[in-house]
Amino acid sequence: MKVSDVMKINFNIFNKKLDVKGFLIINYLITFLILYIIMQLSYKSSTFILEKFIFNNEQINITSISTYYNKNFSQIKLGILSEMGAWEEVLDENKKVIYVKGEKKDDIMQYTEKQLFELSSSIGDSPENPYVGEVLPVEGKNGEHYLFLCKIDRLKVKHSFIYKPNFSSKSDSFLSLKTYGTLYLIQALLLLIGIYIYSAISSKFITTPLKNFVISIKNFKKLDYGTRSTLKGLNELQEVQNEFNEMVIKLEEVKEENKIIDKSKKRLLVDISHDLKTPITSIQGFSKLLLEENITIEERDKFLKIIHSKAIYSAVLIEDLFELSKLEDSAYKLSLAELEFNEWLRCIIVEYYEEFQNKHFNLELNISESSIIFKFDKKLMKRAISNIFNNALNHNENYTSLKIESYLKDNDLILKIGSNGDAIDKSISETIFNPFVKSDNSNSSGSGLGLAITKKIIEKHGGSIKLISTEFEKILFVICIPIKF
Repeated sequence: MKVSDVMKINFNIFNKKLDVKGFLIINYLITFLILYIIMQLSYKSSTFILEKFIFNNEQINITSISTYYNKNFSQIKLGILSEMGAWEEVLDENKKVIYVKGEKKDDIMQYTEKQLFELSSSIGDSPENPYVGEVLPVEGKNGEHYLFLCKIDRLKVKHSFIYKPNFSSKSDSFLSLKTYGTLYLIQALLLLIGIYIYSAISSKFITTPLKNFVISIKNFKKLDYGTRSTLKGLNELQEVQNEFNEMVIKLEEVKEENKIIDKSKKRLLVDISHDLKTPITSIQGFSKLLLEENITIEERDKFLKIIHSKAIYSAVLIEDLFELSKLEDSAYKLSLAELEFNEWLRCIIVEYYEEFQNKHFNLELNISESSIIFKFDKKLMKRAISNIFNNALNHNENYTSLKIESYLKDNDLILKIGSNGDAIDKSISETIFNPFVKSDNSNSSGSGLGLAITKKIIEKHGGSIKLISTEFEKILFVICIPIKF
């Protein structure tokens, strides 16, 4: 298997989602493959170097067959080797066969260094090289340099002879050190290259995503809530990314909500200042007139009534503001009691019956006879519904039809209060539940906080309220409260 193939496998594996455990297992397997490849390359290179350099040395320091050799070739002995089918050969300086003792069973008449090496080792064990032997450097009668070798069938011996180099000379020792040093250097380089390549590949799935994540965090520190982390890697990293992105989204939402709240607070302060300034200015002006001596009794009584009404308006406005601020506090607790809602609602309608009669309202009640029992704050709920009733009384003409309907739907209380009076302008209906919003056709001097308080009370009970318009009810308030709140 090639290194490029391993890389492809690595990339293909990491295209799928992995957790850290799976990632480490894959790393171990691929590391093993890389080390195996390096070992194979090292083995091949070692064999090449040994054959090319180390065994290119004619000085052979082996004496195990020296007793069979004789400078007089005719006196060379085979001894017990003849019984094993062995034979002996004498080679000249060119490694040509010049003498044979015994029956030669191959046709090699001149040897190469490689053949001599394979003959005296197990590397060449193959059908093409069925013999093993021993090689010994010898001298002739007149000091000639020969090679004396003995060959035998591999199947007839348990151990092969070994062809050993002679490192007695300084040049040979230097050659050995240089060659082995080169070999170890090549192996070390192969290992380092393999580790570097695999580290680069692995970093794509750990280091690179983490660097990108750090960049996202730095952008986030600059209050860049639009930043999003886009990691591609292990499951755990993607989980961290998802949690980070969700956190950023929520903080971005909180930031936008805070902007809206700040804007609402500023508008609320302006509205409060305006709504309080008007009655206070009136009280200040008319009280100054009362100090004058030339006013009549009728004028005095008139001024006192105006001052009284403005004082009541200011008190109601302050009370409503206090109530609204309490409801907006998340720590505010409801005083819940388990009551039958429909019977309680009928009691509230009875309290307003005289006011409805005074304006000649046509009441249409469609309150379910079945019991709807759940826990709610009866004081706050009365305030919420009373605000809607007061809104109907103040914003509609005489002889208006008022419809009140209550029923249970999918474990939710549905309460509808609608009238056939003049429809509220769309631009106002969309913000009718905001503080200090008043309809244009209002003839009252209300604070403009009633419906805002109603909405907060319903929401405190886990419900919702909306204003819609139908063919028969131009103004229809729809309240939905879960009875398991």
